[in-house]
Amino acid sequence: MVGLFGAFGDRTVGLDAFPSMRRGGPERTDSFADDAVAVTTGFHPLLADEQPVRTATEDVLVWTLGDVHGFERNGSYQPRPAAIDTPTFCANLYESYGIDFVDGLNGEFAGVVYDRERRTVFLLTDRLGSYPLFHTEAGDALLCSTDIQTLAGFPGVETAFDRDYLAEFLAYKRSFGVTTPLSGIERLPPATVTAIDLDDASTDSRRYWRPEYAPKDEPFEYFVEEFVERFRRILDEWVRDDREYGLLLSGGSDSRLVMAAMDRPVVGFHMNDWRNREARVAERIAAAAGNEFRFLHRDEEYRRRSLAENPSLSNFDGWYKQGYPTGFADEITSSVDVLMSGLYADTLFKGHAVPSPKVSLGPVGNVTLPLETPIRTVDEFIDRLATDAPPYLDADVDLEAVLRKNISVTSDGEIDHHGVRYRSIRELVLCSDYYPLSNDTELIYTNSLRQLRPYRTPFLDNRLIDLHLSMPVEYQLRRNIVHQAIERLDSRLAAVPHSESGVRADRSFPVEYVGKHLNAFRWKHFEDETPPEPWCTHGPWPNDAAFVRQDGFVRDALAANREVVEILPFLDWEGVRRSYRDHFDGADNTVELYTLLTLLEMPVTKLLGDAVETDDSGATGSEPVGDRPLIRLPTTDEGGEER
Repeated sequence: MVGLFGAFGDRTVGLDAFPSMRRGGPERTDSFADDAVAVTTGFHPLLADEQPVRTATEDVLVWTLGDVHGFERNGSYQPRPAAIDTPTFCANLYESYGIDFVDGLNGEFAGVVYDRERRTVFLLTDRLGSYPLFHTEAGDALLCSTDIQTLAGFPGVETAFDRDYLAEFLAYKRSFGVTTPLSGIERLPPATVTAIDLDDASTDSRRYWRPEYAPKDEPFEYFVEEFVERFRRILDEWVRDDREYGLLLSGGSDSRLVMAAMDRPVVGFHMNDWRNREARVAERIAAAAGNEFRFLHRDEEYRRRSLAENPSLSNFDGWYKQGYPTGFADEITSSVDVLMSGLYADTLFKGHAVPSPKVSLGPVGNVTLPLETPIRTVDEFIDRLATDAPPYLDADVDLEAVLRKNISVTSDGEIDHHGVRYRSIRELVLCSDYYPLSNDTELIYTNSLRQLRPYRTPFLDNRLIDLHLSMPVEYQLRRNIVHQAIERLDSRLAAVPHSESGVRADRSFPVEYVGKHLNAFRWKHFEDETPPEPWCTHGPWPNDAAFVRQDGFVRDALAANREVVEILPFLDWEGVRRSYRDHFDGADNTVELYTLLTLLEMPVTKLLGDAVETDDSGATGSEPVGDRPLIRLPTTDEGGEER
């Protein structure tokens, strides 16, 4: 298992009680313990030789999970040398700049720095919190882990389900901000350095970055040139001749851009239920670039494996089925050393996070207009997000009230969204889908990739995040910077039509926009190729609503978990049946059914369910336990105040 678990302060158990990092994962695990600090890590050997890394004086120990690509200071950027691994790079920077070195890091990582002379531990999160660090207490020790489920089962940890935040997960397929559905366990905010004083157990967090939208008054061509130059430089810095690379390849444009920018062979992996239009276009893209193509077939056995394996990877951040790559672990890991994707291009550069109006055009279907729907107040933001709690949640939870309690304007005019602060309503609207990254509904997909091989997506590089924050919204909505970049980097790939729109990537946005909807009408009413199953589509993913209705897999899996449902006091079996029956009759309850199934199969649910069943104290398994975690969250850039 790729992960990190640490205990700081007075602990009553040894390393033998720590969660195993050997669970079907990396080739390397390391553990360290002294009288005040104990850390165990599981990591890919390509990312680190050993952990912890000690500074030259050996007074400071450094652990990292993930990858640091480079370091920026005073406007000068230094890529991490290929011969130096990430924890060593960070240890060297600590010796030069102290803990403030974190402010300049570029990468996706979480980390721990133990300064033994100062008797201080620092917990590090990257700009977007892409590797979540969860924290709680066990007696006098503070615990942290990249896997929330390992914390719940650790000796001395008292937790239960928090009904409000559990309702949010079941309805929204994610847990927002620093909150989690487990009481007493929270997530560290993104872009923070949290100091733990080992002598008095006090903590303090400092935020070193946050997104600030500042659009530049420049023509679109300026952004295209900047985007292409930065993208090419990122791939040039990342790609090495002594590595074999794999790319999660779709028939769209984002992963195609990564392939266009690669100056060496890459294996294109495409997962699908059948060789549909999407799969055939992906194969054409790989062929046009002269690259190998691997079709990974999602069959019935794959679905069973997914349900058995993936819930243990969940941090309440998506459905079990979204850990797609685990079903093909052997084929992927036997072929490549590093995995890449084009994930988050849609969010950052194609306006997917920008609220836009939709209109119905009858037989053509619903059309999203390339315009922004203004969201000017927190109330409007909440109104857009609010929905009903699932009917199987046997608790008096008003989701809109939960949102209003957790999203508000602070006394200094900022916006607090579940413990994460935004400068204004503008950043809340444009950035809260990725800051923190756990607000995204499919982080389990990223986590599953990280378990297989070192994984990267260029779009999370700081330099592209900065460009995104400077690009006017109208360019995101009414231009396509990714298509422009593909045309400049590899015209062969630009000539292949997009699998969803049917339009070549080298066509203008108006042609793409109109062509997409005309082709959608044509395929909907005149398609002569019948999918092998009713839920199969011509896109990358199945029609989940149809699958739940027409295949007994979800129904049978829910029935197999009936005992768990009846043990947990906040779930109602008749409500589960009603939700499924209403879906079968035409309602779309896909989200609430898949999130429920994910919850029921998570090891932490079994753990807390067993505790409820054997507890004679009258506890319900869904009540707050103890105080909130002792980490002090930042309210300003300078430091923190108790939440």
